[in-house]
Amino acid sequence: MGNIYELIFLPSLFKYNFFLLFFGIFFSLIVWYFSKFFNFQFLFKNYSSSSFVKLVLASTLLASFIIHSLSFWVYIKFFFIHNNSYIFDQNLFFEPNLFFYKNVFFSFFSLKFSIEFFGYIFIILAYIVGIISFLCLDSQFYYKNMRFIFICNFLVLVIYLFTITTDFLFFFLLYESLMIPSFLFVYYTSTYKRGIQASLYFLIWTQLGSFLVLCAISYIISITGSTSFNALRYISLTSEEIWFIYFLIFLGFGFKIPIWPFHYWLTKTHVEAPAGFSIFLSGFLVKSAIYGFYRISNLLGGSLDTSFFSIFAVMGVLDASFKMWGQIDLKKLVAYCTIQEMSLLYLVFIWGDTLCFIGGVMLCITHALLSPLMFFLVDCIQRRYKSRLVSEISGIIHTTPNLGIALIIMVVLYSGLPGTIKFVSELYIYAGLMETAPFTCLLLLFGANFFGLIGFSKCWFNVIFGLSMKNQDKLPVDLNFKEIFIICLCVGLSFVFTSIFNIII
Repeated sequence: MGNIYELIFLPSLFKYNFFLLFFGIFFSLIVWYFSKFFNFQFLFKNYSSSSFVKLVLASTLLASFIIHSLSFWVYIKFFFIHNNSYIFDQNLFFEPNLFFYKNVFFSFFSLKFSIEFFGYIFIILAYIVGIISFLCLDSQFYYKNMRFIFICNFLVLVIYLFTITTDFLFFFLLYESLMIPSFLFVYYTSTYKRGIQASLYFLIWTQLGSFLVLCAISYIISITGSTSFNALRYISLTSEEIWFIYFLIFLGFGFKIPIWPFHYWLTKTHVEAPAGFSIFLSGFLVKSAIYGFYRISNLLGGSLDTSFFSIFAVMGVLDASFKMWGQIDLKKLVAYCTIQEMSLLYLVFIWGDTLCFIGGVMLCITHALLSPLMFFLVDCIQRRYKSRLVSEISGIIHTTPNLGIALIIMVVLYSGLPGTIKFVSELYIYAGLMETAPFTCLLLLFGANFFGLIGFSKCWFNVIFGLSMKNQDKLPVDLNFKEIFIICLCVGLSFVFTSIFNIII
């Protein structure tokens, strides 16, 4: 039958896609290395060796993205449309073993792999944010673009294994491996020392969190006697053991998200780091901590009162919302938007409600598209007006109308206008919170969607519609085709994912 064929077809797509990325990187490395010693110009025709390698890597990444998108559609068609006839089943979101297969990639390892809905979304976000980050690189990074494409391809390989593994040690090793492409990305795209110093803040705090995650995983292995995720499902834990493990992973992954009051490093990093790294960090890297927390916390059985942990997430939302009013640096303002949305997202996965979880996955997609868009627009402003300060920039809509319209669209998307993906995600989140914690729900609505939104919009409206503070002899150049394409890509994908969720739910 067609349905059974699709179910068998899914692991094959994963396997072939993985090997496509692997051999693309391997072939490119060989060509790049031997081109230093031999002349391969007769093979490349009109291309230099570096241009040929970049073309191979970019084509491999794009082909891999298309294959994974096809796999995602087959996955939705089989598990949500055929089997459920458009009737929502919460197990399809929470259950991590929707299809289970063994020794798909490495027959000499006794590893098992599985995938779930959030894992599919997580891999897609890695592709999208990586492509957007690459497109945002300026011509000054032309000679470093090839290294960045290497990093993107390597990152996707790590993400594939990180998402599908069911071994705790392998899971932690891959989680730590994400730090390697992150640091290399900053190193190769930073034009000043402050960018590299900003990456050290990121590494120090995330390594502190990784130590706590390692402690939690070590404790789990000691009590289960196995490194398999499934072993934790079939063992009875006391309430004290569950609370101890949950506390370690809450702080361990929380440092990277980051949670209140450990979020200073994120604002510092965004302000000092180049725009490409801000897009990469905010759009994807912080979500690897969200996914890691989801994978481990979803395995803990028994009843656990998460009110204590929810306080930190709620405080993070409120603190970031209130601090939006006093910001004059546009990039720091966007950084606090990231802290606000990630704190709300962390609260969703702490709460564990079905409606909240659906909204949380949608908010994860929203932030992965909206945050890169905001950082990219701030970079567009800085390159044209040589400043990011609200006090020095005014009347963008009059001097660069296309950029002004793009900023208006960004503010509308962030405000959660009905019909946008953020509106739908927040609708599910607050609907779930209203049933179980109405006071917390109203507090978050007032803090984030009223007080914080006004503070955020106030800054941008002054920048967009204010009068010019000084006469300009030469008007700045408006958005070019490449910049318009990146903006349309982020906005268009948000509506695509909204349509997908309408089909599923």
